Amino acid sequence: MIPPDAQRAMSKRADSTVVEVKCRQRARELANTPEFLKAQRQRKKVEALFAELKNQIGLRRLRLRRMRFVREQFYLAATVQNLKRLVRFLSFKPPPEIATA
Repeated sequence: MIPPDAQRAMSKRADSTVVEVKCRQRARELANTPEFLKAQRQRKKVEALFAELKNQIGLRRLRLRRMRFVREQFYLAATVQNLKRLVRFLSFKPPPEIATA
């Protein structure tokens, strides 16, 4: 015979499994929508920028403590990143157009 505490735990576990299955099914349904694909493209851009901050600009480990200093360090790193992007944008030269007559 199963003790009453174990029975309650088993029934709670079974209920949570049903909820998890429903949540997973809902997530699969949402993953096939155009809005989800748009959000994923936007997220990819943002994640790439944060990866650059962490890996190339050195924001993986903060040198200072306290929120004020951390915010300041993040703003400086983001400014450097934006300046690098601006230089790339301004130095871009479009290919010459070939005149057809």
